[in-house]
Amino acid sequence: MQQATAREELLAGNRRFLAAGMHSHMLHAERVVHTGVFGQSPSVGILSCSDSRVPPEIIFDQGIGEVFGVRDAGNFEDVGATATFEYGVAALGVHTITVLGHTKCGAIDATVSGQQLPGNMPAITAAIAPGLVEFMKSTAASGAKPDLTAASEANARWQAQQLMARSALLRAARASGSLTLLAAIYDVDTGVVRFRD
Repeated sequence: MQQATAREELLAGNRRFLAAGMHSHMLHAERVVHTGVFGQSPSVGILSCSDSRVPPEIIFDQGIGEVFGVRDAGNFEDVGATATFEYGVAALGVHTITVLGHTKCGAIDATVSGQQLPGNMPAITAAIAPGLVEFMKSTAASGAKPDLTAASEANARWQAQQLMARSALLRAARASGSLTLLAAIYDVDTGVVRFRD
């Protein structure tokens, strides 16, 4: 996948997924042998939610060795995610990072509603909440019920910004033109991906 066409190629993969015309997953055996012998060289990194309805390789019709991924509830940036993408960019040739949110996200819902979560789960809402401050202010001012899809979009954009804020390496790659940063939303009802960067 070329950097200049990464968005279009991901969208083309999403269209193949929607049309039941996927081809990357028919080549598993060949890709396993190839990546086992020659190593990995993914060109796209994806920070996505761990929601089981949102498997990035499938919804973008990408095969083994093509996506360098990080998944957590709410697709939030933290030092581990950023370090992973730094490695992808510095050592593997990743040239495009996409932060992929989705509709009907439980982590977004819990953050917007202020739900009290048990165990270590408050770390999720704490990582998401700062990116929703402006969204929550505008929602409160309008008196409308919060639109969770709009909140997911705001979160995806915020988490992309946080990747850049934390990492001098990623900022330098982006400034040089060797790294593209994208934000996208996956609709769990339709299977459609929309880029929102």
